[in-house]
Amino acid sequence: MKGRAAILAGALLCWAAASYSAASYRSPFPAPSELRAPAGGAGGDMLALALGARRVFADLWFVRLMQYYGTREVKEVSQAPGHEGHVHGVDEHGHHHCDHGKDYGKGSYPLFLPMARHILDMDPQFTAAGLYGAACLAFNMERGEEAEELLRHGLRYSPKEWKYLSVLAAVGYSKAENPAAVAETIAPLLKEPDCPVMLKQLAAFLNKKAGNYAAAAAIYADIAATSRDEFYVKNARRELEKFSGGGYTGGQ
Repeated sequence: MKGRAAILAGALLCWAAASYSAASYRSPFPAPSELRAPAGGAGGDMLALALGARRVFADLWFVRLMQYYGTREVKEVSQAPGHEGHVHGVDEHGHHHCDHGKDYGKGSYPLFLPMARHILDMDPQFTAAGLYGAACLAFNMERGEEAEELLRHGLRYSPKEWKYLSVLAAVGYSKAENPAAVAETIAPLLKEPDCPVMLKQLAAFLNKKAGNYAAAAAIYADIAATSRDEFYVKNARRELEKFSGGGYTGGQ
């Protein structure tokens, strides 16, 4: 009888401990009810939740985002001097954007923000995706308010993430048209292993614009040596040739 009582008491203690743990546990992920999947993504989200694979699906959404942003919205050949033989992007307003120069990355891309937000909903710790999305919105597409919205969304789950805070400050400086302050603000991010190459490219461009050519050259050299993205590597090498030849004429 005493043995059965001891077993019952032990079971009750285990049940109480488990109930307390369950009540005090806080998932690092947003609740499923907070997910707002972009068009065509609800099925994948359901599968991710069912399999407990939110981080894996966040990676897949990030690949989708980069593919979406890497696709020209409209292709049209330009015959303007210096631009013959390659295509220009044309946005919804009929404006042309050169796909290899200072206008690279411009466009409307209306799904960019909801896709970027969704990645952070799936995995709030995916800081690199948040930085990439915010930098594209603020500095390539000139949609600073949407960049700030995305950064604040990331800070909702990672309130002490200094990388988000740094880019948020940089967006503020960019509105004031202060390239030196923006470059200085994002400089600490460049040493991080998960720093997006696009952010490095931005830092190099801002340093050039501010007249800090030594810093710009150092960043381009880093891109050329470490990036796996062919576009950024080729661009960095072109810029380094301009610096070494004393023929710098601008660009990005």
